[in-house]
Amino acid sequence: MAGFFGLFDYSKPGKGVDKNGPQKKRFFLFFELFFRKFWKMITLNLLYVLFCIPIVTIGPATAAMARIMKEFACERPVFLWSDFWEHFKKNFKQGFLMELLDIVVIFFAYIAYHFYQYRVGEDPMYYIPMALTMGVIYLAIVMNYYIFLMIATVDMSLPKIIKNSLLLALGMRTNILTFIITTALIMAAYFFWPIGILLTLVILCSLCWFIIAFNSYQYIDKYVISPYYEKTGERRPDLPYTEEDFDEDDIIFEDIGSQEKPLEQPSAKGGKKGKVIK
Repeated sequence: MAGFFGLFDYSKPGKGVDKNGPQKKRFFLFFELFFRKFWKMITLNLLYVLFCIPIVTIGPATAAMARIMKEFACERPVFLWSDFWEHFKKNFKQGFLMELLDIVVIFFAYIAYHFYQYRVGEDPMYYIPMALTMGVIYLAIVMNYYIFLMIATVDMSLPKIIKNSLLLALGMRTNILTFIITTALIMAAYFFWPIGILLTLVILCSLCWFIIAFNSYQYIDKYVISPYYEKTGERRPDLPYTEEDFDEDDIIFEDIGSQEKPLEQPSAKGGKKGKVIK
């Protein structure tokens, strides 16, 4: 039986979506996508945990997870295993380097926080650097939302990705909401042990990254990707082809007997790879 006791079964054909119809509120769209992708998210979570077991592959696996969740949030078709494996390999270098950088940041933030926490009993002024350390930790976490999404979707050097992520982490108000929700889910899993361990293995990782992608990718698209294509005038390779993309000169026919056969059309994946979008 598809779904869960007949619920959340999206395998049945529906009436379709009117492309000219009104846009759904993002709050309701989030839950619609979540329930529609629920079983795939469980599969993806198990796949992610499996790829994280060697530890050194956490960064590349996170980039692949971010890519799949970005596609879910944008309502685009995904082949879980092949797409995850493709982006795991493609983004291995940047994902691994970002993992190392995160380890360094976590190490020094941990040392600094506990140092100031120990000293605060001697001098209350140490509350100031302790608060600043917590602010740096928050900023680093939020930057990671954008860093791994951009690693997986944008053809850009890691320093530029980090710079853009810093600006987006400082400027977007929804970052606080994303941080609160994902942190609350992680803390709940931590305190409700051992149920939390089971939830982490089954759904928690993919759920957190779905929330991140749903809330954060819209700003990457708006402030990083779209301006590039508006400036260059190039066609975005991540968008499907429409009739407006072709004119009469684009379609060439060759007579073969009584049959007219067009030349090969661009692939369904968007044709030629762009300079910005992977």
